[in-house]
Amino acid sequence: MRQRQPRQHSGGVAMGEAVRRIVDLPANIPKRGLSKHEAAAYCGCETMDAFNTWVKRKIVPGPIPGTSRWDRLAIDAALDRLSGLAKDKGDDFDQWARKNAD
Repeated sequence: MRQRQPRQHSGGVAMGEAVRRIVDLPANIPKRGLSKHEAAAYCGCETMDAFNTWVKRKIVPGPIPGTSRWDRLAIDAALDRLSGLAKDKGDDFDQWARKNAD
């Protein structure tokens, strides 16, 4: 009996493999979508309770709507704004927060 070969898509990778396989980013490219634990560590929170408090108090934004991932650049913008480092661009985080309010 002849074995069936996996179908190929345009990149030459078997279709099932293309769906499952994610390539790690090179070390010099920081990932943007962070898990909750990664976001907490990125913010320097020592506990998840501390991070949850920061999110509840809107010190940092919650996850990207419809996901369980935090945007590293949104965290940066929020912390820059609170620490006085943000450029005067009309508080992009505040605009984002209003647009994405529950």
